[in-house]
Amino acid sequence: MTKLIRETEKATGKITYVLGEKGKKNKVFARSLFVVKDIKTGEVFTKENIKSIRPGYGLHPKYYYDVLGKKSNTNIKRGTPLNWEFIENK
Repeated sequence: MTKLIRETEKATGKITYVLGEKGKKNKVFARSLFVVKDIKTGEVFTKENIKSIRPGYGLHPKYYYDVLGKKSNTNIKRGTPLNWEFIENK
C-alpha cells in the first residue's frame, strides 16, 4: 500500500506558484493595469487614466475596481505599469 501511495504522489507532482521560464515569457500576452494619462500626486484613479492592457507587468486586472476612486501618492507618467506602491492606503 505504501508503494502505491508513493507512486501516486510522484504521478500527481508538486504544486508550485513560481513562474518558470515559459510563464515569464508568456507574461507579455497577459493583461495588467497601466497608467494611460499622466497622474499627479493626490489625483484620483479613474476609468480615463488607468486601463487593462498588455503586457502583464502591472497589477492584475482583477484589482481594477479596487483601485478606482483611490488617490495617487506620487506623480506617475503615462505608460507606467500600475503598482500598489503608487496608491494611497486610506
